[in-house]
Amino acid sequence: ENHIDPLELGDVRASTNYSFPPLQPAFAPSSTPIGDSRRILCWNHMGVLTLRPDVEIDGNNLVDISFHDNAGLVGGRRPITFTDNVGFILGTLGDEGGLFASDLMEEEDDDDFDEDGLTAGLSETTRKAVKRSQKKLNGNDSAKGSSVYFHRFDTFGKTSDKDWVYALPDGERVLGCATGSGWCGVMTSRRLLRLFTVGGIQGPIIWLPGEPVTIVGRDRFMAVIYHRSMSPMQDGTQLLGYSIIDGVNGTTVATGDVSALSPGASLTWAGFTESCALTVMDSDGMLSLLARPNNELSSFGNWVPFLDTVGLKKSISDNFWPVEVNGGRLVCVLLRGGKEHPDAARRPVTTTLKLRMPMATCLSMKSGVEEEASVRANIALDQRKIYDDVLVSEGKMDSEDIEEEYDMMCRQVDKITLKLFNTFITARKVERALDLANRFHTEKTFDIAIMAADRMSLGRLCEKLEEMKNQKFPPLDEDFGDEGSYDSGMDERRSVEDEPKITSRQQLAEMQRISPDALHTPQKGGRSRHSTDEESPPAESLKRKFDDDEANKSSKRRVNPFAKKRLESPAKGIMKLPLSPARPTLSKAKSRLNARR
Repeated sequence: ENHIDPLELGDVRASTNYSFPPLQPAFAPSSTPIGDSRRILCWNHMGVLTLRPDVEIDGNNLVDISFHDNAGLVGGRRPITFTDNVGFILGTLGDEGGLFASDLMEEEDDDDFDEDGLTAGLSETTRKAVKRSQKKLNGNDSAKGSSVYFHRFDTFGKTSDKDWVYALPDGERVLGCATGSGWCGVMTSRRLLRLFTVGGIQGPIIWLPGEPVTIVGRDRFMAVIYHRSMSPMQDGTQLLGYSIIDGVNGTTVATGDVSALSPGASLTWAGFTESCALTVMDSDGMLSLLARPNNELSSFGNWVPFLDTVGLKKSISDNFWPVEVNGGRLVCVLLRGGKEHPDAARRPVTTTLKLRMPMATCLSMKSGVEEEASVRANIALDQRKIYDDVLVSEGKMDSEDIEEEYDMMCRQVDKITLKLFNTFITARKVERALDLANRFHTEKTFDIAIMAADRMSLGRLCEKLEEMKNQKFPPLDEDFGDEGSYDSGMDERRSVEDEPKITSRQQLAEMQRISPDALHTPQKGGRSRHSTDEESPPAESLKRKFDDDEANKSSKRRVNPFAKKRLESPAKGIMKLPLSPARPTLSKAKSRLNARR
């Protein structure tokens, strides 16, 4: 009776006039709407890319590129301005240049083309399709898709050959573009991801799993975010997925779902941090980071909320327009009065918001600030380790230098964790202190924690910390403290293992090449019973020889390398005079007189 027929359920669903929320359209992060005459095409870690109309020539636009490291700084770059001859609607900045894309090229309305009247009475869309097919049959077809243009900053070749442009196939529109170190990429309306080198060579063409939403890139990586469902959730929450791709070779580094969206929210921004960690922000103002594991066993990651900007607003109508995440801070533009985008006519002023995870408040003690800093610092350290491994694999950094930098960062993170550890042991929260010790990265941090616990007379905690330290950093044998002692110990062990073991006096005699009878003590008054003149000396002489050798070894003086040397006069040997003859003593004179008598 309680069984529900799926056919009847389908009829009920079909009969209802419920309309699902629409899919979120594609957008370019940190850009202003296309309809504005003066636009910000991109604002990221490199600089600001703006498009403005040319006041001298009607209908033309100018592209302005201003860098954060401007020419006034050491090693800075000068601003760039050039004419837009293609009609750009999208643009982005990378390490080696700027990538731009235009809309679909409009077809010329040739009324004389339809001589047979085939398109008479047809709609405009059908008419264009028929005309396009006729052009293909006549071999007169030309590419009418979006144009992709790359403006390179520097080149070692001719300046006139440093830029390149491509035209996409007919009807294919560019919905987003990104560029990084050595690569360029565009996502199109055909759900394709097209890769290029900065020199202008076409790379792989990859199918996207869903309708594209946005694309961002930095250094070697790009992230493409797409719809993983043809309809959002009933509350309007967009169902999105992500793919992190190596822009140089086109391999997928990580993939998963974008679960960092509040209920009923959509995606409004995406970007990479300085350590190439993917971050996104939703329409509710929640900034999240993709925390990837620090191992090669998994390509997935967990989305972690890093900043809730709702509590930072002074008014309900305030909005934060994000630019980038750098140095543990969100660089953004504060918009007041309900504005959603800054004014591109004048350079808006940026502000920075310190990242802070929305942690729960502990009611028994005040440790929220230190606890949040410790969790966030450890996550950032793992992401930095992943990025450092990539730099070492590419040969851009030396492994020893990276290791020293990583050890220094570990010590800095442990300082934050030690502050929270001292708070716990002061409050006698030994269980929390022991759990926190799992976040220690260095052996010295364990020693400091043990000393702090010992000063608080927490002996049991000291024992637990010592056990945890030995498990994480196993102690070495005392004989192998350094490389020299280790090598010498191994040599001694090899020599002992190579020598045969002596288990009887017979083996000792054979080793010393001594007759077995010579080891017996000779009888009183003569030699041994079987001894001869040609045999080896008796055991007593051998024993005396061994004793003398031991005495000589013990009598050797150790040389002090720091002792002062005794200096003698160089004229000592030259000024040596002959000794006078010895004068006879009285006793010797009496003995001579007696001998004469």
